[in-house]
Amino acid sequence: METTREVKPDPRYVEETSNYLNSIRKNQAALRHFFNIMPKGGDVHNHLTGSAYAETYFELAAKKGMYVNLETGRLYTQKPIEVETIRLSKDMDDLHNHRMALIDKWSIRNFQPYKYPLGPDEYFFGTFGLLAALTSDVNNLAHLMNELKVRAYKERVQYLEVMASSPSVGQYCLLSEDDYKKYDKDLKEYVKENNISELISTLQTILDKFSDEKNEEATKCVNDYLDSIYTLDELSRNGQFSDVLCRYQGYASRGGEPIKVFAQLYVVHKACIKDERKLLVGCNIVAAENGEKSMLYYRSHMEMFALLAEKFKSVPTSLHAGELTMGLVRPEHLKYHITQAVDIGKAHRIGHGVDISFESWDVLLDGCSIDILGVMRDKAIPVEINLTSNEFILGVKDSAHPITFFHKNGIPIIISTDDPGILRTSLTEQFTLAVLRYGFSYEEIKQFVYNSIKYSFLPERKTSAEDYFDREDLIEKLDRDFVFFENRFHKSDFTPIDAECTGSNN
Repeated sequence: METTREVKPDPRYVEETSNYLNSIRKNQAALRHFFNIMPKGGDVHNHLTGSAYAETYFELAAKKGMYVNLETGRLYTQKPIEVETIRLSKDMDDLHNHRMALIDKWSIRNFQPYKYPLGPDEYFFGTFGLLAALTSDVNNLAHLMNELKVRAYKERVQYLEVMASSPSVGQYCLLSEDDYKKYDKDLKEYVKENNISELISTLQTILDKFSDEKNEEATKCVNDYLDSIYTLDELSRNGQFSDVLCRYQGYASRGGEPIKVFAQLYVVHKACIKDERKLLVGCNIVAAENGEKSMLYYRSHMEMFALLAEKFKSVPTSLHAGELTMGLVRPEHLKYHITQAVDIGKAHRIGHGVDISFESWDVLLDGCSIDILGVMRDKAIPVEINLTSNEFILGVKDSAHPITFFHKNGIPIIISTDDPGILRTSLTEQFTLAVLRYGFSYEEIKQFVYNSIKYSFLPERKTSAEDYFDREDLIEKLDRDFVFFENRFHKSDFTPIDAECTGSNN
């Protein structure tokens, strides 16, 4: 991505493009065409294992001769003894029907809630476990990663910030067996008693043990994890897609035991520092926010992030927070997740943020009043909006979704996909829905695109000639891409659509 001379948009072409978008805003097909060729900047909220389509999983599993239980859809590398399975192959009997059935189990295609004993959220999060036998191998992950790059290239996405994998931290999570058992017991007791001061003190003690120079296990885990990220990136490279810049977020699963979560978060932060954020650029926390352990240890997780933010000041974080809605949890649990992620966890970006309307005005945290919307606006903490994800998992769409609420309160918006493979969607579709449902103007959409680069975890600018790409590089490329895109309208590459003939999609 070589930089070139500065390019400036022609105001006439920008206006023509804006007018065209305004004329088709109720025509879903025309909007899809428009956004398919529009430059999209970055997709900064996507999970690798949920981003590849089920067809790709089937092809890869069949190529490797993996076994599957047709009733549950769970994959196995070896034939299990107590579970009935068949071996996948391109030459298997009834190939088409088995393939179709598994695509339905590995995605939301043809999801029928009355046939599933639990809610859509449980169905969605359960999908990842079905595929775990395949996604535990870095070579398979690289195959999935290559699919993301191919799609991004063809969809005019220039930057991917992918939640790729979490570190392995061993049985006792970088501690001795005795220390693990003691601190595990202590932390759980402090959570039960809501003893925040002792909780923080114990977490600090654990962090000191993680950081001890004599902790060879911690050092090895950091090195192994960073090596795995570099191996994934190397194996997934393909020259023709070199224009797609890929960086990675590490993460912990919030459904784990508290010390395991802390150990994983520590390893990611330490690896980011060791790598100088050249490839591993930030940290996240994932999994269902309404899970038992997710809810029980939510405050503990935020205190973990607070301690790590103090120790590793240069490591940015994006936290899944507020991926909740009325009915999914008790109402009192809708009032603090985003607030704690921002005020305690020091999040640089918020993923989802759907429950903001329940906690946005003068929330009390430890006796202090916090206007979380004001804090996010003043600190320019963006929210990553995932429309299809929120619609399926939470049942939140149309005016119930807070995207315009965030926007009108001055919170930067980033449009992203979350898990486009499982959700059967794309970044093009997310922009289409943003205009079709919420009527955003071309100028607003364009700002959302630029936000995806402006608030990415890439360095703002290079500090030396040897540095990798930075945000300035991508902004310059985005400037050129938009000038080219807007010039197409002036050259009549598009046939104007009469707004009166677009039909209604309200």
